[in-house]
Amino acid sequence: MLKMGIKPDNFTYPSVLKACGNEFDLGFGRELHRAIDASGLEWSLYVQNALVAMYAKCGEVEIARDLFEKMPEKDVVSWNSIISGYASKGLWQQAFDLFEKMKIRNTQINLVTWNTIAGGCLQTGNYKDALDLISQIRNHGIHLDSVAMVIGLGACSRIGVVKLGKEIHGSALRNGCVGNETVKNALITMYSRCKDLRHAYILFRSTEIKNLVTWNSMIAGYTHWNQYAEASFIFREMILTGIQPNYVTVASILPLCARVANLQHGKELHCYIMRHGGFEDYLLLWNSLVDMYSKSGKISEAQKLFDSMIEKDEVTYTSLIAGYGIQGEGHVALKLFEEMNSSRIKPDHIAMVAVLTACSHSGLVSEGQILFEKMISLYGINPEMEHFDCMVDLFGRAGLLRKAADIITIMPFRPSAAIWATLIGACKIHRNTDIGEWAAEKLLEMRPENSGYYILIANMYAAAGCWSKVAKVRTMMRDLGVRKAPGCAWVDVGNGFQLFLVEDRSNQQALEIYRLLEGLAKLMKEDSYVSIEDFGLAHDKFQE
Repeated sequence: MLKMGIKPDNFTYPSVLKACGNEFDLGFGRELHRAIDASGLEWSLYVQNALVAMYAKCGEVEIARDLFEKMPEKDVVSWNSIISGYASKGLWQQAFDLFEKMKIRNTQINLVTWNTIAGGCLQTGNYKDALDLISQIRNHGIHLDSVAMVIGLGACSRIGVVKLGKEIHGSALRNGCVGNETVKNALITMYSRCKDLRHAYILFRSTEIKNLVTWNSMIAGYTHWNQYAEASFIFREMILTGIQPNYVTVASILPLCARVANLQHGKELHCYIMRHGGFEDYLLLWNSLVDMYSKSGKISEAQKLFDSMIEKDEVTYTSLIAGYGIQGEGHVALKLFEEMNSSRIKPDHIAMVAVLTACSHSGLVSEGQILFEKMISLYGINPEMEHFDCMVDLFGRAGLLRKAADIITIMPFRPSAAIWATLIGACKIHRNTDIGEWAAEKLLEMRPENSGYYILIANMYAAAGCWSKVAKVRTMMRDLGVRKAPGCAWVDVGNGFQLFLVEDRSNQQALEIYRLLEGLAKLMKEDSYVSIEDFGLAHDKFQE
């Protein structure tokens, strides 16, 4: 056009500037800017808006802001362009400040502005502000589009506001947006995170064409609430449909394998990661594998994987330290903790729980005390309830029950039911009924709902032969309506896990199973691994 001698005007420049912004061609955009300045054309709001938008899209947000501030006239497009520029670079505070100025100047705000700012609130963790903005959109009589709905549903899922999430679901149905893949996936996530898995599953099944995000949303919903069997079923169904899992899929289900110590499924995922490329840089996955092998008792496998990792963080070390702690290898756990410090990886409060627990399980009392004292002075970590619980366990296992009781009395927190239970368990083992009764009274005053606490207290009294007190605990459980959940275990049967309950006779092989269990119990008793009294079974009236 220029070669033909035709001069561009105020209608030509905006189109070409928009193309420069879309292609991120800052060089040509600057040439156009110089040409506009030299053209002598009359000032045009459309041209200036296009310049602001071009610089903002190309990342030159400061130049865009300077142009924006010099504009004698601004409209909603001007404001949206500069706000979007800040948003694209993650400079949310500047975007929020401009939005407040828009409101002060009574500038018209359209849905693009609302969505940008609400999306910013969602990304910065201001979920309540995001929902407030969604409410303001509706109050202004503006219909929510699919972008606004996804933002609103995302905020609802983060803070568990299922009521508002259902209202947005209703809007989606009325506006015909529920067929939108992104909206439907956001709905599945919202219901899942709000523990309404039934509605999430209905939506999931009603989706005829499921993309990877749909499958991930449903899997993540089940894993979020530790429903391993359901998550595993959906995962395997996804594989059978020919859809390959990505990092998000594996990152959702692998930590759950670690939590339930499902070694078989975890190994399958490990093989998948090794065979397929693209997972090398995701440290979360490798940390989850170390954690899974550690919790499954395969500490040598966890160590091999740990040694093969080029990058490690506090989670990597914590997982392996916890694994050695479970195995009673306290000295190895301490050596790892020292290696972690020498690698300039600062331990966090979870790492401190892991190493203190390792000391507790290995009877390393003095080492645990030193680490606890160093928490504030050396590592800058204020002890939390979990750390005091570890110290009570450390002293309790070692038979230092008075020290364990002193920890509870001097700590700056109101003792939890769990910490009283830790002390009671230690008193039961070491036959100290004085401190045990004191702790039991404190625990019973809290009237906990967990039946295990009452059973623990009753077992302590049963071990000491205090049958009248056992009866009193039983009466309290009955009066409070506390019911003992039946004992439950999982057995790895090769191709999956089999769940069974105490006194469960539903399995076709129940007779053989119980015969085998009786034989194992007899062998354990003969080898002094366990005594009847240790399970609180010293009296026929108190069998569990």
